Amino acid sequence: MLLSLRLKFSLLLLSFALALPAQATVEEAEFLRRVAEQYVLAQFQNRTDNIKVQVEAGRLDERRNYGGHCEGYLTAQLRGNEIRSSSQVMISCGQPGNQYTLYIPVRVSVLTPALVAARNLTKGSVISPDDLTQVYLDENTNLTTAISDPNLLVGSRLKRDVRQGEQIRANGFCMVCKNDKVNIIARSHGLSLKTSGIALQEGNANEQIRVRNTKSDKVISAKVTAPGEVQVLF
Repeated sequence: MLLSLRLKFSLLLLSFALALPAQATVEEAEFLRRVAEQYVLAQFQNRTDNIKVQVEAGRLDERRNYGGHCEGYLTAQLRGNEIRSSSQVMISCGQPGNQYTLYIPVRVSVLTPALVAARNLTKGSVISPDDLTQVYLDENTNLTTAISDPNLLVGSRLKRDVRQGEQIRANGFCMVCKNDKVNIIARSHGLSLKTSGIALQEGNANEQIRVRNTKSDKVISAKVTAPGEVQVLF
C-alpha cells in the first residue's frame, strides 16, 4: 500500500516553505506539520476502495527554530514498516550547512462506509429505507459482522432493539422469520412460478429453511433469496 518510503515533496508543498521567513518559528512548525500530514495522505492515494483518511500531526514547539526553508532538500520517511493509528514521520533536510532530522507524531484514522440505524428501532419492527443511513466509521471499530448491503436489511425484521447510530449485525435480523408469510418462487428451465407459504424456520440470504406451501400444505426446503421471499428449484 505504501508508496516509496522516501518522498521528494511536490512544488505545492515547497511553495509553503518558500513563503516562510527564516526565523518564523510558528509558521515553520505549522508548515512541517502539514508536510507530515500530506506525506501520510499520499500513501493512500492508490487505494481503490471507498475510504476516507484523517491525519492530524502532533503539536510542535513553536518557539524552536526549525531551520528555515530547506527548499529542494526536504524529504520524508515513515518511521516503521506500516502506517498505524499512531505513527511517526521523519522529516529530513539535506541542505549543506542546514541539515537536520525531525520526528513528527501523527494520528491516522482510516474510515470505511457503514450502515447504521437512523433512529431507535425496536425488536420485531420491519426495516424501511428511512430507518438506515450511511456513515463512515474507523476501520478498527467498523464491525465485520455488521451488514453493509441495504438490500439485505430493507424489508427484514429485527430480532432485537437497535439504538440510533448502531450497526445491525448479521445475527440481529431475519430476512424471513418463523411464521412469516413468504412468496415461494419455483424455477425450472427458464420457467418461474409464484405461490405463497408460511416459514417454519427463520433464515437469512442463501440459507435453506423449511416452508409450508399454503395451497398444497406440503412442506418444502427452500433458499432465502430476499426479505419475505424464498426460492426452490425443480
